[in-house]
Amino acid sequence: MIDYRDDGPIAVIGGGLAGLSAALELTEAGREVVLFERRPYVGGKAYSFQDPNHDVVLDNGQHITMRCCTAFQSFLERIDCADIVRYQDHLEVAVIDPESRGHRVSVIAGGGLGGPRGLGGLGRLGRQLLPAPLHMFPSLVTYEHLSVGEKARLALAIEPIRRMSEFERLALDRQSFADWLRERRQTERAIERFWDLIVLPTCNDRSKDVSATQAIQVFQEGFSRDARAADIGVFVRGLGEVAETAYRRLCERGCRMELNTTVRGIAASDADARTVHYGRDGSLDVSAVVLALPPRSAFELIPAGWRRREPFWRLAQHEVSPIVNVHMQWDRQVMRRDFVAVLDPDAQFIFHRSKIHGWPTPPHWISVSLSGAHELVDLPQDEIVERVERAVRRALQRTAGAELLASRVVKETEATFRPRPGMNAHRLRPRTSIRNLVLAGAWTATGWPATMESAVRSGRAAAEALLEEQEHRP
Repeated sequence: MIDYRDDGPIAVIGGGLAGLSAALELTEAGREVVLFERRPYVGGKAYSFQDPNHDVVLDNGQHITMRCCTAFQSFLERIDCADIVRYQDHLEVAVIDPESRGHRVSVIAGGGLGGPRGLGGLGRLGRQLLPAPLHMFPSLVTYEHLSVGEKARLALAIEPIRRMSEFERLALDRQSFADWLRERRQTERAIERFWDLIVLPTCNDRSKDVSATQAIQVFQEGFSRDARAADIGVFVRGLGEVAETAYRRLCERGCRMELNTTVRGIAASDADARTVHYGRDGSLDVSAVVLALPPRSAFELIPAGWRRREPFWRLAQHEVSPIVNVHMQWDRQVMRRDFVAVLDPDAQFIFHRSKIHGWPTPPHWISVSLSGAHELVDLPQDEIVERVERAVRRALQRTAGAELLASRVVKETEATFRPRPGMNAHRLRPRTSIRNLVLAGAWTATGWPATMESAVRSGRAAAEALLEEQEHRP
């Protein structure tokens, strides 16, 4: 056992983006860091894997980012991996309604000057012609999946969102976003066909189950302040490369990596964390701890005598929301665009992985991403594939006569915390009542939904809080 010293190593427990972000901040500040990760690789819920039956590297899910995700972009730049993201020149989201004759497509954001008609009629958007929030209005006017009246009433919610102060937004945490929208004369059809298209992939649940505070933050950051903020970025290489590059950068900076290592507990005395117990019989006396784990896993590592104290008991109050991804190999090209949104709960978003990654074709790979997949996650994989294939064939006309050659289902049963109304009070700040133990994770009080941006922000905030505490320690 290493003797405890105030200048001893800092333990970062958890090798997801939050832990990697915290470790990067701490090593760049000159601190000695030991990072513990129970799996044999870092990255957390953002990872890639080699398909055992095909010569492709698949991500566990189809992740995207946006220009407003500035902390994540900065993280990529610091680890020299920024070129892994390709951003749209202009925000463009094609939306397919399989029930509409001709599979009509419309654009839900971006500021275009003309309305597309049919799968082949999507025009170039010109959102740069107008400042935010006016950049959205032309495409909303031509959005085909709402009635004229429903489109007119969108302003009754968009304008209050744009004008809302942070104090007013935080006061809405106990109300669902759907209830807030109904008070502003948004129909159920408008909530399903417009608002949920943005809320579901960003918050990992539908408006009826998401706090108004959280959903409104998404619209304020993405659509109200900067015309370029919601431009979407796709990953042109496997997302696991981000974690691998961060791993190499941290090793170069002297961070000690303990992979495939489970932390069994944290011992504390007085108001300090003193020792991290790991593996079968390992222990390390530390100067501080960054606990970068999901809420319930973090709760289990808190010393027993502290768990019912503030704020730790709140960790056990979190619920989770699943994501299901279905990777599909087809014998021919079944879509042209990088991605499309679909008004079908069994499709949601379809990504053209072969095009995005530049893979040789045929065969052609697509990925279907299903957020808030509470009804699907417990089904057998064959049934999930059957349902998703039906939805994809309804949505993409090019699947007519095409053969599905292979599929792979990836379930993330605890993909994110569930941002139900009232849960904002359980999103904790980094500092805790154990003065040298800080919290990190996308679920902490970053203000953002459970995204890669939130994870990176949380790691940075935890490291900054810890460095500030150490600087002021007598």
